[in-house]
Amino acid sequence: MLRAVSTIYIESQALELLSSARRDVFKLFRTSSLSTQAAAAHAPHATQHARKIKSYRTTVLTSPRASHAAAPPPPPPPRGEADPPAPPPPRRAWHVAATALAITASLGGVYYYRKLSDDSPVPLDERPSPGAEAEQSPEAAPAPVPSSGDAFPKHVQYLLVGAGTASFAAMRAIRSARPDAQVLMVGDEPELPYMRPPLSKELWREPELAAASDLDALTFRQWNGRRRTVTYEPAAFYTPVEQLEARGGGAAVARGWRVLRLDVARREAELGAPGREPVRVAYDKCLLATGARPRRTEALRAAAEAGRALTLRGVRDAARLARELRRDDVARVAVLGGGFLAAELSAALAERLRAEGRSVLQLFREEAPLAAVLPQYLAEEAARRLREAGVTLVPSAEVLAAEPAGAGVRLRLAGGAALDADLVVECVGAAPDEELARASQLETHPALGGVLVNAELQARAGVWAAGDAACFYDVVLGRRRVEHHDHAVVSGRLAGENMAGLAPPKHYTHQSMFWSDLGPQLGYEAIGIIDSRLPTVGVFSADAVTSGDKALAAGADAEPAAEPADAAAAGAEPAPAGDGSGPERRYERGVVFYLREKRVVGVLLWNLFNRMHVARQVLAQGEFDDLFEVAKLFSLHEEE
Repeated sequence: MLRAVSTIYIESQALELLSSARRDVFKLFRTSSLSTQAAAAHAPHATQHARKIKSYRTTVLTSPRASHAAAPPPPPPPRGEADPPAPPPPRRAWHVAATALAITASLGGVYYYRKLSDDSPVPLDERPSPGAEAEQSPEAAPAPVPSSGDAFPKHVQYLLVGAGTASFAAMRAIRSARPDAQVLMVGDEPELPYMRPPLSKELWREPELAAASDLDALTFRQWNGRRRTVTYEPAAFYTPVEQLEARGGGAAVARGWRVLRLDVARREAELGAPGREPVRVAYDKCLLATGARPRRTEALRAAAEAGRALTLRGVRDAARLARELRRDDVARVAVLGGGFLAAELSAALAERLRAEGRSVLQLFREEAPLAAVLPQYLAEEAARRLREAGVTLVPSAEVLAAEPAGAGVRLRLAGGAALDADLVVECVGAAPDEELARASQLETHPALGGVLVNAELQARAGVWAAGDAACFYDVVLGRRRVEHHDHAVVSGRLAGENMAGLAPPKHYTHQSMFWSDLGPQLGYEAIGIIDSRLPTVGVFSADAVTSGDKALAAGADAEPAAEPADAAAAGAEPAPAGDGSGPERRYERGVVFYLREKRVVGVLLWNLFNRMHVARQVLAQGEFDDLFEVAKLFSLHEEE
C-alpha cells in the first residue's frame, strides 16, 4: 500500500475549491483532522502544518494568485461576443475515471504518434513590451522557385498562403479528400515546408548545423534515437509549379514568393518576389496561414544593425546563429527573454557550448524564467534546472540600450548596470503576420491579433485561416489565438477538410497541447490556458519531491517543519529557494491544474508523459469537487 504525506501550501487565501477538496479527503481517508488547515485558510498569519495521508503519497500546492507575476489579471472576454455555454454540472472525479480508463486503449497511442512526428510546439506568447520590427541582417538567399511569374498557373483550386505546418496539414487534408485537387502553397522562405520545434532543441545537438549547405536535407535525432529531416517531405513529393496546371492535380510549393494582396470578391491573389514582376493567380478557395514574426527589441536596434543581435524563427536563422557561434571571438552568448523559446534555447546552447569553455546568459524581466506560465515554485525549479545545465541567469533585467563594443555588444540595464556579450539572441515573443490581412481588408482582432474566423475557421466567403494567424472562438475557453505546433497541425487539417467540402463544415473544438524540455532531465506538457496569473492546484508525487528538510526526507511518520509558503501567507515576500534561508524543494513529477473560477482551464504535466488523453478528459469535464482525486488519474507514482 502506498503511504503518503500531503502538504498544503496556501499563499494568501484559501480557494473555495480547496476547502471542498479537504472535506472529501477527510471522508475518504478518515485520517488526521483538517481543523488546523481550515483555520489557517481563514487566518493568513496562522501556521501551516503538513497533513498525513497514508493511502497516497503526494504533495499538494495551491496558488490563489502568483506573487511573482507582474502582469494584470486576465482580461474579460471581448464585448459583443457570445458567452460560452454554461459548464456541465460538477461530478465526482472518480466518475470520470471509468471514462478516462475506457478510452486509454484507443487514445494511449496518440502521444506516441505525436512524439514520432515530433509534435512539439514552439509556443511564443511571452507578453513582451512592444519592440521595433527591425529586420534581421539579410544574407544572400537562393533565387525564388519558380524563378519567373510566368510559371504560375492562371487559376488554382486551392491557394494556401504560407508554407508552414498549418498550410502543409491543410494540403494533406485537401489531397486526402480530393486526390485530383490542384493545391498551390506559397511561402516566402526558400526552404520546403519544415517543422519548427527542433530549431530550439534537437538541432543544437547536431555538430554539422553551421556547415549545412542544403537546409532541406538537414537532419536531427529524435527522442527515440531515430534520425529524420526537418522537412516534412522531400522535393520529389511536390509537383513543380509550372506543371501544376498541365497535370490536372497535385501539390506545388512556390518558395521565396509572397502573396501581397487578396481580392476576396474576385477571388484573385497578387504574388510577388524580390526582383520579380507581380503576378495574379485566380483561386476557388484560399487559406491564410501566414504564421508569426519574431518581435524585435527597440533597445537592441543598433546591435541588430551591426549583426550582433539575432532572432530565431526559421531554419535559416538557426543555421546563421550556428555559424556565428563558430567564430573565435564569440565566447559569451546572451539570450534575451523569459519564455519557452528563450529557456529552451538557453539550455540547448549551454549543452553545446559549455564543453568549449563558452558561456550562455539568459536575461529576463521576471524574477524567474517561465514566470508568466508556471507557478512560482515551478518557475524556481526551472531556474535551478537551467543553472545546472550551465546557464547563467540574470533575473529582473530590463535592457535599456545596447552599444556595439568591439566585436560584441554592451547591454545597458535598468539601474545602471552593464553587461557585455559577444552575441545576443532575441527571444521576446512573436506577433502574427497581419500584413496580408490588412492589405486584403480582412478583419483582425485588436488585442489578440490574427485574422478573425468563425467556428469553422472561415474569415470570409472562400477564405479560411489557421495556425498562428487565426483568432478563433473556443466555446469552452473563449476567443483565443494560439501559437502551438499541435494547434497548427489540427487547425490546418480542419481548415483543409472544410475547404474540401466533402462533408458539412466542422467546428474547431480541439484543445491544443504543447511540449517542451529544459535539458535531458526535465520535460513538460500542457493543454489549455497555462497562465501563472490564474489560481493553480499542483499535486506532486511525494517520492519525486526532495527537500533539504531532514524531517520530511525521513519519511511519512516524521513531522515536517513549517513551509516557506507561511511567509507568503503572512504577507511577507518568500525568500528564493536555495538561498539558505529555508529548505529547498525539488519537484520531479506532478500535475498542475489552472483554474478560472471553479473550472479547470489548463493542465500542466511536469515530467509526466503518455497522459495527455487524461488531461483532455479533465479539461472537457471542467468542474470537479476534488482535484486531489482527479490527480490520481494521472498515476503520479508511476515513473516513465
